[in-house]
Amino acid sequence: EATWPLLAYDALALKTGADLFVEWLPKFDPRVMVDDAARAAWDAAWAPILKRAAEGAIAFTHRDYHAENLLWLPDRAGIARVGLIDFQDCVLAHPSWDLHFLLQDARRDVSPELEARALDHYFALRPHLDRAAFMADYAALAALNEARIIGIFSRLVVRDGKPRYANFMPRMWSHLNRNLAHPDLAAVRDWIETHVPAEVRQ
Repeated sequence: EATWPLLAYDALALKTGADLFVEWLPKFDPRVMVDDAARAAWDAAWAPILKRAAEGAIAFTHRDYHAENLLWLPDRAGIARVGLIDFQDCVLAHPSWDLHFLLQDARRDVSPELEARALDHYFALRPHLDRAAFMADYAALAALNEARIIGIFSRLVVRDGKPRYANFMPRMWSHLNRNLAHPDLAAVRDWIETHVPAEVRQ
């Protein structure tokens, strides 16, 4: 039987994703300006989060885990009723990655109430977890992913001529702003408040 080794979603890969924000958002909106000093501060703000995420990379992770990549298969039983597509980029990552990807979707609204219920169910299935520590990582990696996606959407608009992706930006800013309220993200929050005007962050 063939096997396929899973690469870790390590600090370098995570940083490369986060850096799309500082690379492409200024091209999408010239009110955002990032010089060398700002870029260095960006790297410093994310460094402890990247370290924690890399150390926690223990779970099979789809990495693009949202409704459009899930198929309902009613003839199957249990968890096998959920089919997956587009899993060719799967990695070993922090267990919170696919969870936040599903519950803070870029393309459709998931109510805070439904997100809370899903998280309660998740913790009921994993009662040994330190919920506070897990949720700190959940907020941090969700924020990183949302910064990454804002960068990707900016690139799709500016470089690839796909303006419809600008319509998803307010939802991503809403997710990102909410996650940045976590105390562990104070350095990232301060950076964004300093370098991204408030009228861009909505």
